[in-house]
Amino acid sequence: MADGSEVVTFKQKYKEITTWQEKAVLISLYHTAMCMKYKAWTLQDTAAHFEVSIGLVSENIRIAKHIDSTEDGPKLMKCETREKALKYLEKRKYPRLEM
Repeated sequence: MADGSEVVTFKQKYKEITTWQEKAVLISLYHTAMCMKYKAWTLQDTAAHFEVSIGLVSENIRIAKHIDSTEDGPKLMKCETREKALKYLEKRKYPRLEM
C-alpha cells in the first residue's frame, strides 16, 4: 500500500499468532465471513484454506462460539490448551456443531 502499511491475510495471521484461543477465534471469524460472502462455503473450504483438518475447524468454531456468547467465555479463555477447553465444554453439555 502507498502509505507503507501492509495487508495481512487471515492465513498469514494464523501462522503468526501463538495462542490456541487466538487461532480458534481467527478461524471462526474467517469461516463466518466466507459463509456470508459465499453461500456454499463449507467447513472443508475453511480447512483447505488454513491447511488444517475439518475437525480442527469445527472444534475451533465451537470453542469460539462459546467464548463469545456464554458466561463460560472467561473460563474457556483461561484453559491452558484447546483440548482442555473442549473437555470443559463436554462437561457443561454444550452440543457439538452439526456438519
